[in-house]
Amino acid sequence: MATLELYSKGANVWVPDPDAVWVSAQLLQDYRPGEKHLLLQLSNGNEVRYPVGSPSDLPPLGNPDILEGENDLTALSFLHEPAVLHNLRVRFLDYSSIYTYCGIVLVAINPYDQLPIYGEEVIDAYSGQDMADMEPHIFSVAEEAYRTMIREEKNQSIIISGESGSGKTVSAKFTMRYFAVVGGAAQQTSVEERVLASNPIMESIGNAKTTRNDNSSRFGKYIEIGFGRKGDIIGANMRTYLLEKSRVVFQASTERNYHIFYQLCASRELPEMRSLKLDAPENFRYTNQGGEMQIPGTDDLSDLERTRSAFTILGVQPDQQMELFRILSAVLHLGNVNIQASGCLLFIFLHNSCFDSQAEDRSLAVFSKLLGVEGSQLAHWLCHRRLAVGGEMLVKPMTGQQAVEARDALAKHIYGQLFAWTVQRLNSALRAQQGRTKSFVGVLDIYGFETFERNSFEQFCINYANEKLQQQFNRHVFHLEQEEYIREELAWSRIEFSDNQQCIDLIEGQLGMFDLLDEECRMPKGSDESWVRKLYDQHLSSKPHPHFRKPRMSNSAFIVLHFADTVQYECDGFLDKNRDTVFEELINILKASQSELVAELFQQQRNVSPVANGSIRSGKRAAREHKLTVGFQFRQSLQMLMETLNSTTPHYVRCIKPNDLKEPFLFDPKRTVQQLRACGVLETIRISAAGYPSRWTYEEFFSRYRILLRGPQSQDQAQAACRQALPQLIPDPDQYCFGKTKVFFRAGQVALLERLRAERLRVAAVIIQSQVRGWLARIRYTRIHWATLTIQRYSRGALARRLALILRYTRAALVIQKTYRMMVVRQLFLMIRQATVTIQAFARGMLERRRYRLLVAERAAVLLQATVRGWLARQAYRRVRAAVVFMQCCIRRKAARRQLLKLKSEARSVERYRELNKGMEVKLMQLQLKADQEKNKKVGFHFTSIVQSQLFFFCVCHKFPLSLCAECVDQAVSQVTSALRAEVDEERRKYQGLLREFTRLEQRYDNLREMSLLTEVISWLQRETALNCSQLLKLTALPWPCPLSATASLSVCASDIRVDSALSLAPGLPASVLFLCVRQADCSGDQARARSLCSAAVTAMKAALKDSLITLHVTGLIAFQTLDSDTLVPLSADMSDLIRTLSDLSIQAYQQLLSITETRLQNIIVPALLESETIQGLSGSAVKLAVSRKRAGSDPRTVGGEAPTMASVLRELGALHTALTQQALPKTLMEQAFHQLTYLICASAFNSLLLRKDMCSWSRGLQIRYNVSVLEEWLRGRGLQAGGAVATLEPLIQAVQLLQVGKKTEADAQGIVRTCSALSSQQIVKILTLYTPHSDLDERVTLNFIRSVQVQSADPSQLLMDVRRVFPVIFLYSPPPVLSAEQLVIPDSLKISFLRKA
Repeated sequence: MATLELYSKGANVWVPDPDAVWVSAQLLQDYRPGEKHLLLQLSNGNEVRYPVGSPSDLPPLGNPDILEGENDLTALSFLHEPAVLHNLRVRFLDYSSIYTYCGIVLVAINPYDQLPIYGEEVIDAYSGQDMADMEPHIFSVAEEAYRTMIREEKNQSIIISGESGSGKTVSAKFTMRYFAVVGGAAQQTSVEERVLASNPIMESIGNAKTTRNDNSSRFGKYIEIGFGRKGDIIGANMRTYLLEKSRVVFQASTERNYHIFYQLCASRELPEMRSLKLDAPENFRYTNQGGEMQIPGTDDLSDLERTRSAFTILGVQPDQQMELFRILSAVLHLGNVNIQASGCLLFIFLHNSCFDSQAEDRSLAVFSKLLGVEGSQLAHWLCHRRLAVGGEMLVKPMTGQQAVEARDALAKHIYGQLFAWTVQRLNSALRAQQGRTKSFVGVLDIYGFETFERNSFEQFCINYANEKLQQQFNRHVFHLEQEEYIREELAWSRIEFSDNQQCIDLIEGQLGMFDLLDEECRMPKGSDESWVRKLYDQHLSSKPHPHFRKPRMSNSAFIVLHFADTVQYECDGFLDKNRDTVFEELINILKASQSELVAELFQQQRNVSPVANGSIRSGKRAAREHKLTVGFQFRQSLQMLMETLNSTTPHYVRCIKPNDLKEPFLFDPKRTVQQLRACGVLETIRISAAGYPSRWTYEEFFSRYRILLRGPQSQDQAQAACRQALPQLIPDPDQYCFGKTKVFFRAGQVALLERLRAERLRVAAVIIQSQVRGWLARIRYTRIHWATLTIQRYSRGALARRLALILRYTRAALVIQKTYRMMVVRQLFLMIRQATVTIQAFARGMLERRRYRLLVAERAAVLLQATVRGWLARQAYRRVRAAVVFMQCCIRRKAARRQLLKLKSEARSVERYRELNKGMEVKLMQLQLKADQEKNKKVGFHFTSIVQSQLFFFCVCHKFPLSLCAECVDQAVSQVTSALRAEVDEERRKYQGLLREFTRLEQRYDNLREMSLLTEVISWLQRETALNCSQLLKLTALPWPCPLSATASLSVCASDIRVDSALSLAPGLPASVLFLCVRQADCSGDQARARSLCSAAVTAMKAALKDSLITLHVTGLIAFQTLDSDTLVPLSADMSDLIRTLSDLSIQAYQQLLSITETRLQNIIVPALLESETIQGLSGSAVKLAVSRKRAGSDPRTVGGEAPTMASVLRELGALHTALTQQALPKTLMEQAFHQLTYLICASAFNSLLLRKDMCSWSRGLQIRYNVSVLEEWLRGRGLQAGGAVATLEPLIQAVQLLQVGKKTEADAQGIVRTCSALSSQQIVKILTLYTPHSDLDERVTLNFIRSVQVQSADPSQLLMDVRRVFPVIFLYSPPPVLSAEQLVIPDSLKISFLRKA
C-alpha cells in the first residue's frame, strides 16, 4: 500500500498514552512489512519499541508541519483522533483560538475567560462575509445561516450542543445578539430588544449552579427568530424541553437551586419585597441542601434587577411581576413545612400537631396567604388522600413519607406551571405584531450527552434526545457528502456510517423501554423493580438486544450502549418522575385561589396540550390511566423538534469543556477526547475519511504540485496535466478520483504527495548542490594556485630587500651615534643658560605685579561695597512687589474657581441650560470672531506674561538660568492649550451624538404620527362617505378668501423645487435670498413675518432631509445652505431658537451626507482593498490549502457585475468630493468628512484582515499596500491630507508592513514593536498567528517569536477597531460677504417673481 511507504525514518506518528491520551513520536528506522516492532523516539527523548501485529496495528501518522494549527479539521491530511486532538490543543493553547471548523461543524472550546471578540466591531466585520474566508467564529455560523435564509428563502437551524459547562448558553446568547444587530427590527419596533430581554428571564428561572457549571441550563430550548421580507426581525417563538423540576426540591452537594430563588432572598430588604416574608437562603430547605449560597463573581440582587427590567421590556406589568414573585416565595415557604410521621396522622392533624413547631405553622400560613388559598384545607389534603373503593370515595391518611412526597410534588408542579406560563408570556410578547413571518432561524440550546456516577430518569431522557440528534447529524453529514459526489459526477460506492437506529428502537420502539415504563406506570402496584425485571425479560432473555446489558452486581440497574458511551442507569425514581403526579384535591384548592395568576396557572390545565407538564392523580382510576406521562410528552415534543430540524437547513455548533476545574486556558486531553466522541465530531471525521476527505481544485493542485507533473506547464491545461500525471504518482486508482472541477483523494494521499514533492525538491536540491560545490571547488583551486605563486615571488624579493636594509642600517647607526652625542652636550648647555635668564625675569615681574594688585584691590573694594548695598535695596523692593502680585493672582484664581464650580453646577440643570442658551447664541457667534482673532494675542500674551514674570522672579531668587525658565513657560502653555482643546472636542462629540440620537427619535416620532394621522384620515373618510357629490363639487369650486402670502409662497417653493434646478443654482443663492427677505421684514418692523420666513425655510429643509430618496448632491446643497444661513447680523426679532435649529440642521445634514457615502462604501471596502489584485499575477502562486466549508448544495453568493476594485472606492469618494466642491463648502469641512470616511475604510479593512487567514501572507500584503498607496495618492492629489485623512490609514499600513518584514530573530521582534506603533500587542500577535506562508521560501512564525513580541509590547489589549466611531465635526465660522439685492441673479425657474428688489 502507498500509505505504508510513509512509515519511513523520520516520520511522525502518534502513540497512546495513559495521561495525555496521545503523544508524538518519531520513527528511528523504516518499517518493513512483517516486522513485529517499531523503534520510536518519544517527544521527551525516550526510545520505545511499539508492538505491531499487522499493518492495521500501525500507529496513526502525523500531519505535515504546514497543516499545524489549521482552522478546519477536515483540511488535515490524516483524519484521526490524535490529529484532531493535537490541532485543537495547538489552536487553543498556542494561538488562543477557541473556535475551529470541522467541516460543517463549529467546535467551540470554553476558555473560562472574557475575550474581546464579541463586540459590535466584530459583528460588523463578519456581517456580509463568506464563511470560508473568515476565521472560525460563532458569528460566522450565524452569518452563514442568516445569508442562506435570505438567499434561498429556506428556514435555518443552529444546533448548539455540549455537556454542562461547555458554553452552550453563552454561544446561544451571542448568536441571538448577532441576529438582533444584523437583522434590525422594522419600523423601530425594538423586537430585537425583546428577543435579547428573554435571556435574563430564562436564565433566572431555568438555570442553576451544578458541580460542572455555575450557570447551567436545566432545560432545553428552541428559539425561532422570525424574519420579514427585508431580512429584519419581526418576532420570535420559544419552545422548551424537559425542565429539571426535581431540582426545586433537591440539590446535590455544592449545587444550587434555580437562580431566581436566591435573587429573591437577596432582595428581601427591598420595600416591595417585605410582604413576601423571605429570609436568608440558608433558612429555606429548598435552597440550603447543596451548601452553596453564593456564586463567586455574581450579585444576585443586581441579577434580579436585570430580570425585572427584562420583564418590563416584555410588557409584564409590575403588579403581575409581584404576583410571580409571590408564587416563587410561596414555593420556598412550602419547603419549610415539616411533616412528622405518626401512627394516626388524622388524629394528629386534627390536634394541629402534624407540624413540628410554630415555625412550620408560620410557613404554611405564609404559603396560604401568598397564594390566596385556605390553609386548613391545604394542610388537610397534604396529609390525606381520597380513594375510590366500590363506587364510594374514602379519605385515607398518608404516612409521613407520602405526605413529604405530596408536598414536594406540589412544589414541583407549581414551579413547572409557572415556568410554562412564563414561556407562554414571553412568546406572546415576542410574537410578530405585524406582517407574516417569511422565514426563521432556529437556535437550539439543548443539553449534551450526560453520564454521572449515578444516572436517573433525567439523564435517560437527555441521552435519548442526543441519540436522536446524533442520528439526524450523521444522516445530514452523509447527505452532504453524497451531494458533493453527485455534483462532481464521481463514481463512488456507498459510505458506511454507524447508524444508531437500533439504540433508538430499544428506547422508543414497540415494547421498548418507554413503552414498558408507561405500562408499569399504569399498574396500580407498579414499582421500579418490576419495571427493571420486565426490561431484563424483554431485552435479555427472550431476544437479547445488542445495546442493552445487565450489571453484574445489581438487580436494580440496567446498562445502555449509547453512541457516545456506555451508561448505567439506576431504576430508583423512574416511575415517580415519569408519572410526575400531583393529587387533584391540592390542584382544586389552587384553582380556587384568590390570586388571579395562581388561578390562571391551574385553570389552563383543562385545555392543556399533549406536551403539558405533569399529570394529576384523581380518585377515579379510569381518568388516571389516560393521563400523559413525562416520557410520552418528551417523546412527542422531541418528535416535533426533529420534524422542525429536518424541514430546515441545520448548522452545528459543538461546545467543548476543556477542564473540570473551570480554569482559563487549561486543556485536559482526557475530558476533551471524551466530549469529542460524544458530540459527533469524530464521527464527522470518520465519515469524511471513509470517502474522499481531501479535495483540491485542478488549479490549486497544479499550482502546488506542478513540479511532479510532466508535459506542458500551463495553467490553462491544469486539468489535463493532473489527469495524466496522477496515475503515475499514485498507482492505486482507488486512492483518488477525478471530478468536474476538483480532484478527490483518500485519507493520507495528500501526505504522500507532499512526501513525493519534498523528495523531488530534495533530489533537485542535491543536483544543484553538486554543481555549485564543484564550481566552488574549481574556483577555490585556481585562487590557491595563483596565491601560491604570488606568495613565493613576494617572499624572495622580501628576503633580498631585508639583507640590503640591514647593511644600510649598520652604516647609518654609526653616523647617528656621533651626531647624537654632540647634540646632547650642546642641548644641555643651552638649556642651563636659558633657565637662568628665565628665572631672573619671572622673579622681577612677580614682585611688581604683587604691588600692583594691592592697589587695585583697595579700589575695587570701595566700588563693590557701594554696588552691593544698592543691589540689596532694589532686591528687597522687587521681592515685596512680586509677593504682592502673586498673592493677588492666588486670590483672583480662587474666586474664579468658585465661579467656575457655580457655573458647572448650574450647567447640569436642563432648565438652567435652556435659560442661559436662550438669546445667547447670537452674542456667542458675535464674540466668536473677536475671540478667535485676539485669543492668541491678548489671552496668550497676558497668560504668558504673568507666568514669565513669576518664573523670572523665581529664577532670580533661586539663581536658575532664564533659558530653562522660558522652555518651562512654553511647555506649560502648550499643555494647558491642548487640555482645553481636548475638553472642547469631547463636549462637541457628546453634543453631536445627542443630536444624532434626537434626530433618530424625531424620525421615529414622525413615522408614528404619520401612521396615526393616516388612520384618522381613513376613519374620517369612512364617516364622510355619505356626503353628496354635488356638495363636494360646490365646496371645491369656492374661491380662496385671500391670496397666498410671501411666507407661504417661499415655503412652497422651498419644498417643491426640483433637484436639477436646485443643483444648477449659484452656491448660496437660496440662503442669500432668504436672508435678504428676513432682513427686509425685520427692518420694516414685521417680526412675525421674519420668524415665519425662517420657520418655513427650516421646515422645508427638515422635510428634505427626511426624504428617503435624497441624493448626495442634495444633501450637500442643504448642508451648504444651513452653513451659509447662520449669519451673525443683528436683528430686532428674537431668532435665537431658529439659529440653534439651523446649527443642528448643519450637523444633521453633514451626518446624513457621510451616511449616504458610508452605505455605498460598506460593501466594497473589503473586496477592493483586500481582495482585488491590482498587481496582476503577484498572488497567483498563493494556494488555499484549506478545504471549502461551504455547505454542499448551496451555491456561493454571487455579486452582480464585476468585482469591486479600488476604482470603485475612488469613484464613490470622487462623487462626494464633487458634491462638496460644487457647493463651495469650506476646505476644513471637506477634510473632516474625508477623515471620517478614511477611518471607516481603514477600520473595515483592518478588522477583516485580522479575521481572515488567507489575507495574512507576504504577497497579499504587497497587494494591499499598493491599494492603500493608490488611496493615499488620491487624497494628496486633492489636498485632503491636512485634515488627518492620510494619517488615519496608518494602522492598516503598519499591518501590511508587518506581513512583509522579517519575523525570526530578537532584533526583528524589537523592530516590529518599534515600527508598529499604531498597533496594539494583541493586534500584532493576531497577525503573526494568522501569517500563512504561500511558498516554500517562506515559513510560519514560531511561537517563541510571538511570545518575544508579547513581552516587549505591553500596551492595553485591543483587537479590532471601532467601525462605528464618529469624530466630532467643527464648523468654523467665516464672515459672509456683504449682500445686496442688486448683486443677486434670480432665475425664473424658482417662480418667486412676487419678490421685488427695493
